[in-house]
Amino acid sequence: MDFNTLYYYTKNLHLLYVKDNTQIIKQSEEFFEIFFSNVTVCIDGQKALETYKNAQKYNNQPFDIVITDLNIPNISGLELIEKILNINPKQYISVISARNDSSILLNLINLGINSFLLKPIQEKQLMQILYKISYSIYNEKIANSNINLEIEVKRRTKELKEQLYTDHLTGLKNRNALSYDLEKNRYDMIAIIDIDRLQFINDLYGIDIGNQIIQQFANILEIYTRQSTYTIYRTSGDEFTICSMENDIDSFKKFIQNLSEFVIHLPLYIEKLAEEIYIDATIGVSFEKNHLLTQADIALKHAKTTQKPLVIYHESMNTLPKMQKTIACKKKIQYALENDNIIPVFQPIVNNEGKIIKYEVLMRIRELENNKEKLITPYSFLDIAIATKQYSKLSIKLINKALESLIKTQSTFSINFTYSDFTDENIITLLTNKLKQYDIGHRLIFEIVENEDIKDYKLLHKFIKKFKKYGVKIAIDDFGSGFSNFKNIIQTRPDFIKIDGSLIKNIDNDIQAQIMVKAITQISKELGVKVIAEFVHSKEVFETLQNYDVDYFQGYYFYEPSHKLIEETNTL
Repeated sequence: MDFNTLYYYTKNLHLLYVKDNTQIIKQSEEFFEIFFSNVTVCIDGQKALETYKNAQKYNNQPFDIVITDLNIPNISGLELIEKILNINPKQYISVISARNDSSILLNLINLGINSFLLKPIQEKQLMQILYKISYSIYNEKIANSNINLEIEVKRRTKELKEQLYTDHLTGLKNRNALSYDLEKNRYDMIAIIDIDRLQFINDLYGIDIGNQIIQQFANILEIYTRQSTYTIYRTSGDEFTICSMENDIDSFKKFIQNLSEFVIHLPLYIEKLAEEIYIDATIGVSFEKNHLLTQADIALKHAKTTQKPLVIYHESMNTLPKMQKTIACKKKIQYALENDNIIPVFQPIVNNEGKIIKYEVLMRIRELENNKEKLITPYSFLDIAIATKQYSKLSIKLINKALESLIKTQSTFSINFTYSDFTDENIITLLTNKLKQYDIGHRLIFEIVENEDIKDYKLLHKFIKKFKKYGVKIAIDDFGSGFSNFKNIIQTRPDFIKIDGSLIKNIDNDIQAQIMVKAITQISKELGVKVIAEFVHSKEVFETLQNYDVDYFQGYYFYEPSHKLIEETNTL
């Protein structure tokens, strides 16, 4: 046993040394102070006992080891040991004794003392005893430290779990807790309750009042569900969710129906305002085992859209296939944009003699299917492009390609423009630059889609005026579709009016359509505006339209849209 090894285990220990021989005390104390961080010496048993008691009661570091002689004043070493062990049965004690104290030693062994220093004390013997005790204490402290660490980790884990799964404003379980419980398949039915117009309350009175509304509403839900087995969660700012693991649909329906009626125009007294605020709530319910939360949320949205206080999910409300279709179409559009697969096709417009006068430029997405080119019409992707904010990129790509084609030919092109197009600065810049650089304006027609989307006719008139100076002509598309505003159309001073296909496709048999087309052509002639009929798909339709003095025709009866231009006679 070397000094360094012993010191490693004793350096942080506190020793109580009890001995009445001052000369031996001095020698021993010098030895002990080499190894122990703190050494306390007492020369009688009573003082030692008081010192030990005080250390246990008041000291943050009670004694780790007690070394005592048996022959000490006031109270004996044996009595001191008994009293110390009564205070702390696990106390490490080493006894200094003579070899002839056999009866006393037997009593000490019975008390649990198993460490003895025999007189006269030898340094080697003392070091071995100290090593044995200090090594045991060291291992115990490591074990206790691990236990304490484990206890603390469990405590902190529980605390963090409570924070993770608890809504701190209401004390209810939160959305994380709901997600966890749903993953465990704990519920068969859920209802989402949304406080209507909470944002308006926050804006009007402030967030503090809004929070009081939430807290009071949470309390009401807790009281309302107190006699049930239902569980309440606060799942977002203004939303609560009530769940049931009992597969009793009728009971849950009745409960939610009563709740829905209860929270209609519900008065909540706000002490700070000294008045009542009336709130309403909308509820979406799902009894489907799979996708409970999603379906209840769909039902809630349906309730809000239809302005109903309570809606129970039905498969007809399922928007997932539509969402999946939207996502797939969005990816398809993005791929087409990135791979130059947005292409123009050209459909001829003819006169009464069937001669090609000009072309309408139409958009297509090009795809390869079984190594064959397939062209996708805007009918299947345009609405999704608008909804996913991809329309502008599509329109810019098409317009740019149409203008590049126009530059290379002497044909006349007609290009469609929606309200979003003629208010898009990028498109306006593209058109301006091309028309300044190339003399193509007189061979270009802007077809304005005239419908309810036009919110500001002043912007339309400004757009037309800007480009008419380059020789661009204006056509009003889809005229007669039900949204036409004659006053604003007259102010645009169009060169052409294209009659909507819904009036053309059955005109040979539809008397009302014949009356409408006849009226449109008569008004147009008086205004000096040329009339174009689209969707001409048969000889009968063509001949009927000829009787109404229509100027130009477009449709599959003459030509389908094509990649290439067919040579025409330009009489515009």
